[in-house]
Amino acid sequence: MNIKDVLYKLWEQKEHNTIITDEQGNMIYASENAQCPPEAVLEKIRSSSEDVDETEFYIKQTELFINVKKTEIEQDGSKCLCYTYDDISEYTALVKEVAAYIKSISDMSKFQTSIMNWLIMPYDAFLPGLADFCGVDEVFMFSSEGDKVVKSLYKGTMQHITMTDPEEYDRYLSAKRGDKIDGFGCIVDLNIRNRHCTVFVKLNGTVKKNNFMAVSVHNTISLFIENSILREEIVYESEHDKLTGLYNKGKYMELKEKNFGNPRSITIYNFDVNNLKYINDNFGHEMGDALITKAAASIAAVVSDNVLGFRMGGDEYVMVALDLTEEESENVRLQWQEALAGLNRADDGIFCAMACGMAYGTGNYEYEALYAKADELMYVNKKKLKSENISSHLK
Repeated sequence: MNIKDVLYKLWEQKEHNTIITDEQGNMIYASENAQCPPEAVLEKIRSSSEDVDETEFYIKQTELFINVKKTEIEQDGSKCLCYTYDDISEYTALVKEVAAYIKSISDMSKFQTSIMNWLIMPYDAFLPGLADFCGVDEVFMFSSEGDKVVKSLYKGTMQHITMTDPEEYDRYLSAKRGDKIDGFGCIVDLNIRNRHCTVFVKLNGTVKKNNFMAVSVHNTISLFIENSILREEIVYESEHDKLTGLYNKGKYMELKEKNFGNPRSITIYNFDVNNLKYINDNFGHEMGDALITKAAASIAAVVSDNVLGFRMGGDEYVMVALDLTEEESENVRLQWQEALAGLNRADDGIFCAMACGMAYGTGNYEYEALYAKADELMYVNKKKLKSENISSHLK
């Protein structure tokens, strides 16, 4: 084997992409029919600040990425520089695709991690993170439970809107993943635990290249919503009385320990239902439960963000009002009386007589002293109801 012949054939294969310059960089030879114009390649070499034996360039005229290798050749006391280059466009494109894929995986991982960190928050708490992941300024979710429809909107801040126009929300609730409505894309649609939810992302020029329509995004958000709703249900069941829906004694003790958030004023209402034992013994516990439920309904009719109702057990109830004036507290008591009277007018066969004692405190009040006063006034009212022959009985 003649090694020189082998080397010559190898050079012939490479020759079509070869440039030779003198020491000063002046071109003295260039291949014919080269993939890239020799002048363009040489211009890139001259403009490079790095003096390395191998480098890569993008040649705009041909839209090719090339790999350039430099070899110094010295002969008869003079030196020349030989540059050979190859088209690596396909390889470069593949590298870019892999890099983009790795970044998308990284972004998805960060998104999933952030979502999991919000599991202790409300089921729509993922919306700000979704907006950041997609690079948009507006995302929203429609959720329905029975006749109630709520729109959770994130547009810089979170908003919660109870929907009243069926024509507006029906087309959003009926959307499927991939549907586009009014410049928004639906990325989640699911039915879970008696709720239907659809999630939308604004479609505009600022959207990141992250594939937010991917199944993985749908599944991550769906898992978050499902877990958050389940958590809310568990918390609700742990804090509420199963028969009446009012807060239970455990919740009362928890809030009492925190002094109900240190309000400026507090009003305690103590309640007791007349003759529950008599009805249970003579007409059965089903009728007794109906009496308990009616009593609780009268309290539920007046509860609000700052008026809290509790079933303490049996036929005993407590209501606590926060940051009301004494006049407002008395109005709450009158509203409760009206609600109970309205319930008693119902044709359900049961009349509910309920004693109530109210104590109001402001400033440096003593809670236990107020509670004892409300309890004492409740018993005074109970005796009054008995003296007036007003008691719970079957109609």
